[in-house]
Amino acid sequence: MRHIILAGGILALTGCGALKPEARPEPEVAFTCRGRPPPPRSSVSHSNAPVGRLELKRLSPEPEPPASAPEGAPATPAGSNSSVGVRLPETRFRLIAEAAPLGALGAAMASELGMSVVVAAPLVDLRVSLALPDTDTARLLGLLRAHYGVGSTYNQGVLSLEEREELLERLLLVEPAPLITQLIPVEGLPAAQIASAWCEQAASSRGMASVVGKHLLVKDSEERIRILGRMIGALQGTQSLTEGQPDDERPEESPGVDLEP
Repeated sequence: MRHIILAGGILALTGCGALKPEARPEPEVAFTCRGRPPPPRSSVSHSNAPVGRLELKRLSPEPEPPASAPEGAPATPAGSNSSVGVRLPETRFRLIAEAAPLGALGAAMASELGMSVVVAAPLVDLRVSLALPDTDTARLLGLLRAHYGVGSTYNQGVLSLEEREELLERLLLVEPAPLITQLIPVEGLPAAQIASAWCEQAASSRGMASVVGKHLLVKDSEERIRILGRMIGALQGTQSLTEGQPDDERPEESPGVDLEP
């Protein structure tokens, strides 16, 4: 009788375990990510230090007037080779500037070198410090560009100085590619991790991705979305990450021109 009762108790306990409610799957959490924003624009710094001396003295005799571009020709970055015959004056001069405003330097260049110089309003008070015992305009502009972010163009005999980033946007930035939207399956892959990696590494600043079940809803340029397709194919083992990538591929947001000397 004792064995019968013991067996009944074991069966009862086993039955209680079988009746335990099944663990419910955790609800899926919505996930959306966006491409990384472009780096913040560098701000022009203006020193509060007192203005030091500014000396600009011509070393070479006055040259012939420089060649000018035809009327209506587009501006070109100063110091670069141009097909329209625009070139900077080759006058040699000595320059000593101690925390001198860029506007004052432009005025000195106009007075001593006979150049027409225009300085953009945000740069008039930019302080520059240079000691160049023997230089020319092209080298001076290269130093201003490299160390102070000053861009320059020379057109119709007029030298214009402005923020380099503004110059890039105005002269060199290409039109952004149109945005498209696609629904991409990611069967058997961690959708949120793929979306996060794409947003962080490959998406443009205008791109975004959302996890919809076993799919990714993405919006970006066609080329950026193709990169996502290659990522998924590489994870599935059906293609390499670089397969189908053109040799000359580059982001459509890049101006593709380096003006550094």
